[in-house]
Amino acid sequence: MKNKRNLSNWPRNIIQWSVILTIVVLAILPSIIKGFTPDFEAYCPFGGVQALGSYLLNQSLACTMTSSQIIIGILMMVGVFLFSKLFCGYICPVGTFSEWFGKLGDKLRVRITIKGVVDKILRSLKYILLFITFYFTFASNELFCKQFDPYYAVTTWFSIDVVVLYAAITIALVVLGSIFIRLFFCKYICPFGAFANILKFTAFFAGVLIVYILLLKFGIEISYVWPLTIACAGGYIIEITGLSGKIFPLTRITRNEDTCINCNLCNKKCPQAIDVANVQTVKHVDCNLCGECIEACPVENTVQINKKRSLRWLPVIVTVILVLVGISLKDVVEVPTIDQKWVPDEEITNMATFNQDGLRSIKCYGSCMAFAGKLKRVKGIYGMAAYVGTNKVKILYDSTLLNPEKIQQAFFTPLKRPLQSIQKDVKNVKKVKALLENFFDAYDFNYLSILLQQKTNALGLQIEYGCPVNVYIYFAENENIDESKLAELLESKKISYESAGKIKVAELDYEVVSKLEIEQISREEYISQLFEAYQVSFNDYDKYDSLIINKYRISLGKNAALKRKFSYLVSHLSNNNGIIKFETNLNEDYKQVIDISYVDSLINEKEIYNLLTSDTLYFTYRDGRTGTTENVFKFPEEGSAIFSKRNE
Repeated sequence: MKNKRNLSNWPRNIIQWSVILTIVVLAILPSIIKGFTPDFEAYCPFGGVQALGSYLLNQSLACTMTSSQIIIGILMMVGVFLFSKLFCGYICPVGTFSEWFGKLGDKLRVRITIKGVVDKILRSLKYILLFITFYFTFASNELFCKQFDPYYAVTTWFSIDVVVLYAAITIALVVLGSIFIRLFFCKYICPFGAFANILKFTAFFAGVLIVYILLLKFGIEISYVWPLTIACAGGYIIEITGLSGKIFPLTRITRNEDTCINCNLCNKKCPQAIDVANVQTVKHVDCNLCGECIEACPVENTVQINKKRSLRWLPVIVTVILVLVGISLKDVVEVPTIDQKWVPDEEITNMATFNQDGLRSIKCYGSCMAFAGKLKRVKGIYGMAAYVGTNKVKILYDSTLLNPEKIQQAFFTPLKRPLQSIQKDVKNVKKVKALLENFFDAYDFNYLSILLQQKTNALGLQIEYGCPVNVYIYFAENENIDESKLAELLESKKISYESAGKIKVAELDYEVVSKLEIEQISREEYISQLFEAYQVSFNDYDKYDSLIINKYRISLGKNAALKRKFSYLVSHLSNNNGIIKFETNLNEDYKQVIDISYVDSLINEKEIYNLLTSDTLYFTYRDGRTGTTENVFKFPEEGSAIFSKRNE
């Protein structure tokens, strides 16, 4: 007989508590360490599986997914194939809390175990949700499960990716469902549980996958929807019929009938309510080798794994090994977020590869596609792969047409930004030129802007392409500039700033590679150099003869700070067919103005002014939907700084 003190399944408890405490610590750290942002998705195997599927189908990764999640997902699959659903039994925090809430339900004597036909019908729900999750993930290249995942919703405090209603429902199902119904969420709702069950039906899963791959190999185009449908429907049928694999998984719970005393403690202790006491080998799909039945049995060597005492700790050991392997391999293998080639192989000649790292703007699927779109316009570039995890790209190009410097110039974006208003009494401006290494994209520009605003009285910032990058910093003429201190500031190693109510920290690695150069320019030159025109035409502008186009001019004033909202105003104006162009310019006094081109036979100046000053802006989305918003633009009274002129 076992000593009662040994009945606790302490190794499993340690793993479960370690996972929970790790999550709690990660949630607390941002309040202790400025700029620390925990990645609660980093080791999510289900997200990794979705990301892997998305990559294989679309040659691109879902946003925020990196190689680490894929590796964890693959290791999880291997674990299920060979052993069992170890993630469910030892690591999953939702499963752990479901068990804990279930114990509360037992103490309150309100928890029941659903059996029979109702149990079989309810089990279909998780397969339906599995289909929906994979379908929308593959179609959109975004992890659909993030919209309702209770773990992700709680750990991220309902981030922007979470649909609050969906998440609230799943959280309620986890808490209330577990209290009143045994492991309600895990058994009937969890799409990951459905996927893990399909993996346990190894021959079936492998058969569906192999047939699909062979069809594609033989040139038969078939949508992923078909194998996904067959896998989900087949998995459900196999589950409710009680079938199981003959070989996989390799490990199962076994019971020695000769030494069993029929105490039924194994049944009572099993979180899944599996009837261990009446079978020789547990083949039930819900078994995850948690080991509770082994610890509950009072007779030594009666309930074991594969009838071997030496395998008692195998699930715990395998779980720990898989986690450690996943952590150690996360930086060894790198999968590109997108991997595209837009030139046919037969047209590729003199191909060379250029690698560029340090691109902070390479941070998600959308930014990678935008970067690829810019490169597609460059003759001689064949394709690219982008790696979000390390912020780098690999570019394939024709070495006879391009070289690394030309490629860098192709994706470099010149930028400029006033950092504060120039005072009326400032007649001249000091222009400081610095050459910076490790300065690559708009994120670097934004970080440098913040740094200068925090530490200096700089008026403006401008960057132009160069190797190294040409950086121009503008100061008022009376500003005393200490060149060595400014150079030291530019080489700051980090910067902290507030964004969306949170303090964030960015690592910097800029290097000043030459002595700073200072020249003096006039106020007017400064305004001209920092001014960035906004221009958009619409309503068949190009079809009109210039002789019938008038311009209506009005002072931009403080509206210049609302540049991000110009699109609403432009869309509002474009609703009138008489208005055909919107642009910002500098007038003769170097003040910003709006020039609105219009056809005077269709609209007059008074009507334009009324549109500009209406209380509500009416705009149209790209997909054709319409909307309204409050007009935040404030223009001078009609007749003030307003004129129209005939184009010459």
